[in-house]
Amino acid sequence: MSQAPSLSRTASSDRPHAEGVDREAQAILDQVRREGDRAVRSLTMRFDGVAPEQTRVDPMELAKALDQAPAALVEALRASAANLTRVGLAQRFSEEVVDVRPGVKVWRIWRPLHRVGVYVPGGRAPYPSSVLMLCVPARLAGCAEVVICSPPGKDGLPAQNILVAAAVAGVTEVHAIGGAQAVAAMAYGTETMARVDKVFGPGNAHVTAAKRLVSGDVAVDMPAGPSEVIVVSDGSVPSSWIAADLEAQAEHAPDALGILVSTNPVQAEEVARLADPKYAAQIRVRTVASMEAALEVANGFGPEHLILACRDAESWLGSVTHAGSVFLGSHSPAAAGDYATGANHVIPTGGAVRAYSPLGLEAFGRTLQVQAISPQGLARLGPVVEPLARAEGFLAHLRSVQTRLDAPAAAERNVPRPRRDVAAMHPYRWEASNAEIAVRAGISEREVLRFDTNTCPWVGATLTGLDHLELNEYPDSDYPGLVSAVADYASCPKETITVGAGADELLQLLALAFIGPGDPAVIPDPSYAMYRTLTEAAGGRPVMAPVSDPDQLMRSALQARLTWLCNPNNPTAEPLPPGFVEELARQSSGLVVVDEAYFEFSQTTCAPLVRELGNLVVVRTLSKAFGLAGARVGYALSGPEVAATLARVRPPASLSTISAALGTRALKEAATMRARVQALLLERQTLANAIAAMGFTVPQSSTNFLLVSCPSGLADFLEAKGLVVRRFPQDHALNGWMRVTVRSAQENAQLLDRLATWDGPRAS
Repeated sequence: MSQAPSLSRTASSDRPHAEGVDREAQAILDQVRREGDRAVRSLTMRFDGVAPEQTRVDPMELAKALDQAPAALVEALRASAANLTRVGLAQRFSEEVVDVRPGVKVWRIWRPLHRVGVYVPGGRAPYPSSVLMLCVPARLAGCAEVVICSPPGKDGLPAQNILVAAAVAGVTEVHAIGGAQAVAAMAYGTETMARVDKVFGPGNAHVTAAKRLVSGDVAVDMPAGPSEVIVVSDGSVPSSWIAADLEAQAEHAPDALGILVSTNPVQAEEVARLADPKYAAQIRVRTVASMEAALEVANGFGPEHLILACRDAESWLGSVTHAGSVFLGSHSPAAAGDYATGANHVIPTGGAVRAYSPLGLEAFGRTLQVQAISPQGLARLGPVVEPLARAEGFLAHLRSVQTRLDAPAAAERNVPRPRRDVAAMHPYRWEASNAEIAVRAGISEREVLRFDTNTCPWVGATLTGLDHLELNEYPDSDYPGLVSAVADYASCPKETITVGAGADELLQLLALAFIGPGDPAVIPDPSYAMYRTLTEAAGGRPVMAPVSDPDQLMRSALQARLTWLCNPNNPTAEPLPPGFVEELARQSSGLVVVDEAYFEFSQTTCAPLVRELGNLVVVRTLSKAFGLAGARVGYALSGPEVAATLARVRPPASLSTISAALGTRALKEAATMRARVQALLLERQTLANAIAAMGFTVPQSSTNFLLVSCPSGLADFLEAKGLVVRRFPQDHALNGWMRVTVRSAQENAQLLDRLATWDGPRAS
């Protein structure tokens, strides 16, 4: 075992062979370019022994392959695709507008490639995993057409597992073509295959040569060659594990390489002895004096895969400069990355990692550069443009700018541009104010009745006896009195509690802490509109899922960074199915936020689960049952880790001293609240029965409000008398319905009296 300061890849004697492959690949490219489909059929017969009438595979073959595939394989492919999706979504393009100078803005916007071609080998063993690695990011990037070419078998079709993976990945077109002729067909197009914008995927020497040769005519992804791994070890990882890693790489192909660089001579000898002799030509074992020397060897080689199988592996990551995909620690084999981690296994080889990156979402699109210049901004740029244009002799450039500066400039306010996602977001909309409605109805503001806010008809805790509050000082930001009252009321440990200025502040903090630019956040549709507003304000991507379809909601949540749930739901007044929240939280890797604003009316809660499920958060408010909507008091129940995270982003003393004191008193007077809730539930049933008796549709409710059919004109009819209901816009899922808060018997009677005089239809 000798020290090896460097590692060689291929012998110089391989170069004549490579030149021969280039000539053969060029001849195939030229033939397909001249003859199109006829050349493809001829070359397919020559190399694959079949002559298909047409190369395009019927989409029904993909569906058939998926139906007939083993369930375990399909499930594994879908799980791998889900992991790739989670990682890929984090790679979505996101770039802020740069205010270069006042009035000068520069930014870039993303545009996906329209049509991409993917080559999937079918030789020694078909690779369905490569289909996912290449096609899932393409679909996530927004590519409209994703085309696969893979060699045909004796039945004229690509391998069945390739078709199964293509179906899972959402491929739009499959062709049974292999080798350099497939690259030619994708690059130049034929009578039956439109050319692509970019060619992706690994292949044999002829495919690799063909990709390199067409790169002047069509974009290609990266240089590809034999697969390779370097394992850097300090002797702390079992030798049998390392031997297995090297063999796993060697089994890719006869020219694949598995290399161990170890600081432990005993381990090196054990690995050399344990490695399967059939891979003797492909597995190399070297020893060096230190980890620094081992990483110097690895960086010099620039491996496709680098496994740091050593103690405190992450501390050595900073020393890695040239590697494609790095695996940290004893339990991070490269094989896991080949199939399951969500990282991409399409990685540059042959030392190309010095200039190329592993495949990512960005490879499937490009950016457009945009510049916006105001008159004032152009005036600021004039002194920069003029000397440079004169120095280069481009006086027309100077005139192009100067002619604008010489023209009378219109006055323009210098208004900073908000973030693009904020400018495009959906703001939360209330019904009209009391003052507006009073003017329209010709009544006083005190006569306006709000059936749209889901608040309590009775005042909760009062300020009586709280005159000793020190309002000249900031409140104790730990709010010990309020937290203790919540702990007693909710029967939970204090360390699981976060208090805030209403549930809305807590929801905002959760979005701020857990949603980043481009992160998917699942929102039931319809549900509380603020979930979308908060998601977009944080830069996240709303993923709407029908609240009426729990299965789809569950599937969407599996790939989400955060899932918003309202239980019972607002505005449908329905509870989620029993056990649904627990199952979703157990399956999702993201945060699951359950808004239990109406808990006291439904007695439906998943609060006991937060101690077991670290990704579950329950948010409640004192605005509804406790009658403190004007005080803005809420609390969140979560594991201590999430609570600690919320403490990092919560502003100091956002909950006022007065609100905290009112909240503490209200929680200690919970018995009074419960009696009022019982009275309100009885009133809810009375109101629902009375409205239904008039012919309106009133679904069952688990909250303090009712959903009621609302034919056109009814909401305006009620508002004309100062009775405000929550209506929904035309594009809303509940268009044709109104939400009606259950208020006191006397107030509800006014609503019933007004409804009784409506002479229009009862159903929308």
